[in-house]
Amino acid sequence: MKLGLILESPPNGTDYQVYELVVRKLRSDIEITITGCHDKKNLISECGEMAKLLLDNDDCDSVAIVWDLMPTWGGRPCRHNDKEAITASLRSAGVDLSKVKLICIEPELEGWLIADGRALTAYKTQICHPHPIKTFRDRNVQGNSNESKKIISKYLGHKYSEMTEAKKITAKITDFDRVARKHKSFKRFKDFVEGL
Repeated sequence: MKLGLILESPPNGTDYQVYELVVRKLRSDIEITITGCHDKKNLISECGEMAKLLLDNDDCDSVAIVWDLMPTWGGRPCRHNDKEAITASLRSAGVDLSKVKLICIEPELEGWLIADGRALTAYKTQICHPHPIKTFRDRNVQGNSNESKKIISKYLGHKYSEMTEAKKITAKITDFDRVARKHKSFKRFKDFVEGL
């Protein structure tokens, strides 16, 4: 099985690193090819051609397009409008829609990083060793895109760096089922990957 991922992330960006790690932890038997864009606007306009290339040239069996609801890069957040625009891009490129899964992460990736506080606690324990730390309590964040990042920064005691810390926190997640129970859009991603 070969999975193509189209992300709202440049090569080796935060989403690229994190979703590759998650897929490998969920299904180590899946081969992954990842591509993406620097922002949601470009992802929406270019995903049709990217999906076509992944399916036709890279021989992917399935493609997932994963994007964050927030930030919107202008306008109001609307998963329905995002899906309509992505579907139009796919149709315009002649992509077989039955081979593509659309997964909107609400509000953004960091929202599910804090859904199971044990991973964030384990990460802080590692960087603060040997000093004792407070346990991070699970959080469920809806709404503005910076809220999760602010919560992580406050807990860590320094400005959270998504580029260097998101993958390290994700690596500390030991129970993806627990994260899925607490975060609906992560559950959609997990269910899709495990169902391949």
